[in-house]
Amino acid sequence: MHQWHFTVTEDRTLPPLLLLHGWMGSCEDYCEVIELLRSNFYCIAIDLPGHGKAQTIDEESGYNFIDTARGIVRLLDDLKIDCCTIAGYSFGGRLALYLALEFPDRFDRVILESTSPGLATQAQRQARIASDRQIIDRLITDNFAEFVKDWYRQSLFVGIDKHPNFPDLILRRIATNQPINLARSLQFAGLGMQPYLGDRLKTATVPILLIAGELDRKFVEIDRIIVRECLTAILKIVPNCSHNIHFQQPHTWIDLCFKSEP
Repeated sequence: MHQWHFTVTEDRTLPPLLLLHGWMGSCEDYCEVIELLRSNFYCIAIDLPGHGKAQTIDEESGYNFIDTARGIVRLLDDLKIDCCTIAGYSFGGRLALYLALEFPDRFDRVILESTSPGLATQAQRQARIASDRQIIDRLITDNFAEFVKDWYRQSLFVGIDKHPNFPDLILRRIATNQPINLARSLQFAGLGMQPYLGDRLKTATVPILLIAGELDRKFVEIDRIIVRECLTAILKIVPNCSHNIHFQQPHTWIDLCFKSEP
């Protein structure tokens, strides 16, 4: 079903850390933080279906949200990793939360950056699917480079264009992704297609760290709701940052995730 592409660091004796990128990203997004963490963790960064060099054997099941999560568990089995810390950003965070709730014995800690538990009602999910259909149409018909630039003009990314490496981020998005594959990812694993996880937060047993940028007001509010519902969750808000914290402030991301007390 999945032919995974992933990168790993050298020392398998270190605690394993699984890294899941956001939509339109790739395992390359974590290169900077991996360099800072490789002496402390055995890092595994995956290209998720529809992204980077990942390949799927069956279109629908290969991109499907739940089947993707199950495929990640099978990859961990292949790597002989029984339990690990998992960190996910945005789309990857939604997968990480599902994995933590569905397979709690496989994860000792969960780090969710700019992450939603999904949409609570069928009406909300249908509205999101319709909205994503418009994005899919743009991906298929518009100039991809212009689409990528427009994507980062959204309010949740406020200020990201001021980062000195932002031009490189745009070029990486264009170079590592195919629009048709991103469209399939959105079609089968978009926010409207995933199970709603909010009603399962009370049952969470794994420690969950939520990280949100203070300028990303939408996800700050989402995370505050999660903290109220989930006894194992804590929230840390990053000043002067928006949606993509590990890109905008990688050292802060590492300090919050691994160096500061809960």
